[in-house]
Amino acid sequence: MADSTASVGASPQAATAAVTKAQKLAKLKTLTGDSNASSLKWNEALSQHLGRKPAIEKYKFNWNTDYCSSSPDSLPGGYVFKWGCYRHDFGYRNYKALVGNYYFKRDHKLRIDKALLRDLNTACGYRPWADPYTPAQRKKLKEACLKTAKKYYQAVRAAG
Repeated sequence: MADSTASVGASPQAATAAVTKAQKLAKLKTLTGDSNASSLKWNEALSQHLGRKPAIEKYKFNWNTDYCSSSPDSLPGGYVFKWGCYRHDFGYRNYKALVGNYYFKRDHKLRIDKALLRDLNTACGYRPWADPYTPAQRKKLKEACLKTAKKYYQAVRAAG
């Protein structure tokens, strides 16, 4: 019986073909890297997931998150850490499930932790077009944000 949700022009086998572990690992690596390109791919994948697009749903990733756990997801000045924490959770949960804790720590944890720091530092670059703060206030808020980002990074490096 043909799959009624298959894309137009795609064979039923292509729509229902299982993704191999190697394919899932390769996709996961593109989404959890410490680079601007990886951050963009993550944002695109998250958008696809929220839209239930087969291009990402076929990987059956674990998208659950508690964002920044018990730490604040946002800071004074409008700095939002929750998206960086979401990507970090995504990397941890999926790699641990796919390769186990030992190989996760050996092969992937450092890269995912560095990506978290990049994402949080990027969040600290936020500046609204109609900034309610004076330049001196914004500078202090940004410095505090960067300091907090470093603390989050140090915490995940120590624990994780």
